[in-house]
Amino acid sequence: MKNRVMCAGRRTALFVLGALLLCSVSALAQITVTGQVKDAGTGDPLPRANLAIKNTLWGTVADNEGNFTLQVKSLPVTLMVSYIGYETAEVEVSKAQAGQIALSETSLEVEDMVIVGSRFVPRTVITSPVPIDNIKVGDLVGTGQLTFDKMMTYAVPSFNSTQQTISDATAHFDPADLRGLGPSRTLVLINGKRKSPSSLVYINDRPGKGEVGVDMKSIPVASIERIEVLRDGASAQYGSDAIAGVINIILKNEAQGTDVELFAGTMDEGDGDFRGYSINTGFQLGEKGFLNLTHTFSDQDETNRAPSPGKDGLFGDLVGIVDTAQDSAWIDANPDPGMRVGLPNSTTSDVFFNSRLPLQGNAELYSFGGLQYRKGISYALYRAPYWIPDQFNIYHDAGETYNGFHPTFEGDIFDNTLAVGIRGQKRSWDFDLSHNTGRNTVDYTVRNSLNLDLGAETPTTFRVGGYEFGHNVTNLDLSRRIFNTTVSLGSE
Repeated sequence: MKNRVMCAGRRTALFVLGALLLCSVSALAQITVTGQVKDAGTGDPLPRANLAIKNTLWGTVADNEGNFTLQVKSLPVTLMVSYIGYETAEVEVSKAQAGQIALSETSLEVEDMVIVGSRFVPRTVITSPVPIDNIKVGDLVGTGQLTFDKMMTYAVPSFNSTQQTISDATAHFDPADLRGLGPSRTLVLINGKRKSPSSLVYINDRPGKGEVGVDMKSIPVASIERIEVLRDGASAQYGSDAIAGVINIILKNEAQGTDVELFAGTMDEGDGDFRGYSINTGFQLGEKGFLNLTHTFSDQDETNRAPSPGKDGLFGDLVGIVDTAQDSAWIDANPDPGMRVGLPNSTTSDVFFNSRLPLQGNAELYSFGGLQYRKGISYALYRAPYWIPDQFNIYHDAGETYNGFHPTFEGDIFDNTLAVGIRGQKRSWDFDLSHNTGRNTVDYTVRNSLNLDLGAETPTTFRVGGYEFGHNVTNLDLSRRIFNTTVSLGSE
């Protein structure tokens, strides 16, 4: 009985050994297929392209240079090759050296690709370790708002921009913040390049007091393709001026077609009429380059949402303020201090462009920028007669009742930006050399006012000066993939 058991054990061992030898021979019989996946148009490698053996679960992923290695049992074999934004190709491979597999761009619109940062290869929202908002321009326009900052308020969580009234020049800029951390804590980029801040320091008791932010109204919505917003971990990539997050504005790159939009409307109260138009068109430069142009114009009338009459924020309740019989009579007839609270009059005109031109040697020249002029008229505090007297009959004739006056605060705002750069690949290094310049100016005019110290010689219109800010930024970025590590160098 014992001998029979031992014989059975020997037969089992021999069977296992034979199976292992069979598996080893089968493994040795596998064929290694190598090749590279590239763009059919530009010839650029497609990093992380997917390859799968047709009708199986076996496959692989290409490296950052588009190169792949795949084990197959026999040849020929059919490979399904896919990449985001490209048509899936069905390729029959009959030899171990598959060579180059070319994929053509798809005609479908891709909405999920997000590229924020320069340290890593492109990745989608699904695989991102931190939240990235990818806002399409259609989502912005669908908010029904008129300016880019107000559209973002209704489309992006934790982004806020509210109309500021009776706040001097701040009424024409409307400070915008992300996560409630102040305007200067958000880094705003256009096509990945730094946008210059505005020249206005917010000195009024309003959001962002003491800071300077980017003029979010200076970017026409008609020129935008999409918005990328990175919040969590933004300062780790971009530094201390991105503590609140990064807003990357991607401009349109369409090389053909023209879009014309006319718009008009009014407010529920019957005021605030607005009208305007936008034109976006594209041209092809050479075989693969493009030039996209945008022009917009808009005109906004003022609104007034003053609170209920009966109280003056400077002097308290109007009842009981009696210095003279004339003041008492005026207060009884005018319990409302005459404030105008609402949108200012605003006229805006701008021109933007975005372009790219391929060069020899796996490189391309790119440029973008724009110019905007905006003129606005807002109101200051109403100067009641019991506050500012008119001893020299500037605003009333002798013998007439003096009703005070209402100064206007007018701003002429210019904002321009221009970026030029060259990027590509040289000796396995990705490089990007660029220079961008930006300037923002605002000039102020106060009308319908006076200076008591000048007496009867006082003017009623004052040029009170303005602000100007400009920057010039030159960047050089270098990166290279070495095995499983990305090496990045940069200078600014």
